[in-house]
Amino acid sequence: METRDSSNHVTPLLPEGNGNKRSFIERYSASIKLVVVGFLTLLLLIPLGMIRELINERKFTKSNAVLEITSKWGGEQIVTGPCIAIPYTQERIVNDKREIITRDILLFPEMLDVQADATVEKRKRGIYDVSVYKAEITLKGAFDMGEIEKSGIKNEEIQLDKARVIMGITDLRGIREEVSLQLGGETMLMEPGIPVENLFAGPNPGINVYTSGTEKTVAAPNVPSGIFAAGLNARTDSSTIATTRDGNVPFSVTLYLDGSMGLYVVPVGKVTTATFQSDWKAPSFGGGFLPADHEIGDEGFSANWKVLDLNRSYGQVVRGDDSSAINMVASSLFGVKFIQPIDQYQQNLRSVKYGILIILLTFVVVLFIELIKKNPVNPFHYLLVGLALVLFYALLLSMSEIWGFNLAYVVAAFMTIVMIILHMGAILRNRKQGVLVGMLQAFLYLFVFLLIRMESYSLLVGSLGLFAILGVIMYYARKIRL
Repeated sequence: METRDSSNHVTPLLPEGNGNKRSFIERYSASIKLVVVGFLTLLLLIPLGMIRELINERKFTKSNAVLEITSKWGGEQIVTGPCIAIPYTQERIVNDKREIITRDILLFPEMLDVQADATVEKRKRGIYDVSVYKAEITLKGAFDMGEIEKSGIKNEEIQLDKARVIMGITDLRGIREEVSLQLGGETMLMEPGIPVENLFAGPNPGINVYTSGTEKTVAAPNVPSGIFAAGLNARTDSSTIATTRDGNVPFSVTLYLDGSMGLYVVPVGKVTTATFQSDWKAPSFGGGFLPADHEIGDEGFSANWKVLDLNRSYGQVVRGDDSSAINMVASSLFGVKFIQPIDQYQQNLRSVKYGILIILLTFVVVLFIELIKKNPVNPFHYLLVGLALVLFYALLLSMSEIWGFNLAYVVAAFMTIVMIILHMGAILRNRKQGVLVGMLQAFLYLFVFLLIRMESYSLLVGSLGLFAILGVIMYYARKIRL
């Protein structure tokens, strides 16, 4: 077909579909590239999830190493008592028949003073270590035998000849020396076990798994048994406590005790005072009561507690089979954790949570450079950059186990940034654009590191930072037509 103009010149018409219209891929190449980049971002969630599982696996491996050390040295220790277990008889009527049953009461001290001095050292198993301690614990005080009558138990029901002094210690493997008890002027050696019938052992005060010391929400010890599940006892001479029935019976006992990660005492005294001191520089005080005052310095720490019976939910005499009362006794413990100052696994987990954000922002910047500078980048190279960003977290995890989190973060970030700068500079055929992508990476890694170090303000700073980043993206997105 042809057309004729005013000068009678003949011009042939171009056939339709031979260059007048761009193909679908050409017209929507930017949108297609955006979809492909989004798909690659979602695809990289799979290796990120695998990295997170690897962190949890390494954390579990460390917990096994810690348990292996503590199983031979001694676990977290809870010292309860001393207290006097006294059998008494009680008459009851069952089916119109009178029966006499025997129960035990626990008499707690009128005064209890605890002095604990712990020397902490680190024991290693492979690349893992755990804080263990050697403690000298002195417990002094006095029993007020008049508290028994106040509880409503008659004198004739009490069997003082069968009374025993008992003391709960959660892990007897930690005892280094023989334990002698001075009671009412007499000295007696304590024996293992608590031979009191129907004595409720108490609940598990913590959880039966290893928990990192830096997880501040966990204040209770991690022990698998109750406060009276294990301990010591001594058979008393009934004349020792009978002659002072209306007065006080003084006592004193010294423990040389090994343990790990934490040391706790139960304030069974009507007035309980405690002083802990150690050469450990990073204590974490926990349990039912915080210290009244404490000092932490380069040479260690010291802390003082004072707990009154008015601060607790139980009295000075409780039944041995009263689970509710023993539960309240166990929940009132206090003490200190000898925590590790840095837990690299918790910080690694927090870091990997921001992984998808770093990947997405990096892809967005590369996509903007590609569309604005008309410099196409193959999706395969997006994938390589994304894999490098994921590999950063594997490097961080492996290095942090050896060097600590801070140094490992700097080295892993530097290696990743250099690799991306060299790769993107070659792909974009422009060193400045490769450096631009690397500078973005450095900014994002610094931003995430600051968020990890923060605690109270991490959410606020993170939200404001993401809002600012989104504003910058929206500003440059004006130049792009999809």
